[in-house]
Amino acid sequence: MKKTLLALGLVLFANIALADGEMTPKHQGVMAEATTGTRAELSTQGNMLMVYLTTHSDKAIATKGAVAELTLLNGSEKQTVKISPSGDNSFMAYGPYKAVAGTKALLKVTLPGKSAEQFRFSLN
Repeated sequence: MKKTLLALGLVLFANIALADGEMTPKHQGVMAEATTGTRAELSTQGNMLMVYLTTHSDKAIATKGAVAELTLLNGSEKQTVKISPSGDNSFMAYGPYKAVAGTKALLKVTLPGKSAEQFRFSLN
């Protein structure tokens, strides 16, 4: 009986741990997580780039006063984009950006009073 209860407990714990670790985009973008547990979603639509920040447990992180830079890599082509806070937990940039399937993106975010965090994306 103890073995059955222990096995059941382990299965339930594993399911909870896996559910917490899932990164599901809310804005049709791609997700990345920094070593600190901060999550970022990069959404590219038309000539607009959006980045949304959340905690590991999916709570919005305020971007007011933050500084961010996004580097887009397409083969040997490199484009650096300054993105500005926009809304409660997002950054935005608008312009002629080359963000297509296969593009690699590196995001550096510095929140007020915190160390810089880095995120890596691969666009689908």
